[in-house]
Amino acid sequence: MTLSFLAFLYPKPDRVARVEEIAQEIVDYVKENEPGVVQYQWFRVKDAETPTIVVWETYADQAAVELHTGSAKTAWLMETEKREENFAKPFNFLTLENFIGWPSKQ
Repeated sequence: MTLSFLAFLYPKPDRVARVEEIAQEIVDYVKENEPGVVQYQWFRVKDAETPTIVVWETYADQAAVELHTGSAKTAWLMETEKREENFAKPFNFLTLENFIGWPSKQ
């Protein structure tokens, strides 16, 4: 059974470009090093009053979640945030529970 999450990130308006650089580095790392990640997409929220990014994450199993959250790249993200202060407020994480629908029509 897959596990899915949404993460809401709130970059400071003057730090959006830097957050996008960080996002690219993280996405590249996850793609190359975390085979248990089924889906990992970052979205900009259109028409938000303040910059908002949503990360949609789906993992094959709990082990894949633990590999991701315990990775050197996740630690790097947290250390980078402490050093650079790119975000206006803390991340907000939501655990999703599928009750209807399908993952893809393809």
